[in-house]
Amino acid sequence: FFGWKVYLAVIAVAFYNVGINAYIVLLAGAFTRTPIDLTSNKNAFGDKKAFNFKTFLLIIPQIILPVALYFVGNYFFSDLVGFAFVAGAGIAGFALKGKVFNMIENIYQKQKYETIAAYKQKN
Repeated sequence: FFGWKVYLAVIAVAFYNVGINAYIVLLAGAFTRTPIDLTSNKNAFGDKKAFNFKTFLLIIPQIILPVALYFVGNYFFSDLVGFAFVAGAGIAGFALKGKVFNMIENIYQKQKYETIAAYKQKN
């Protein structure tokens, strides 16, 4: 229906999401210190107090890195190489799973008392 290049793009981004974005989401969770009220009827973006600049900075690799990888591969070679660069980054991230999880675990352990204290506040 869309063409085989669209399917390749979906597969490449799927590899990227599993290999890179999963770690970025875990990192963002380490720096989020505002509880989420799931019963609230707020606007689509939720509570303005929940905005965290560190979390916002961690969103940038989710958006810019795959676009930059695709652009480099497409500009110098072809769109198929661009897809391969994006998928290759995801595969490399998955291959480095042990090291990345150890790094994320260390961050969580360093931040745990600050996070617990933030969740206990009722203001």
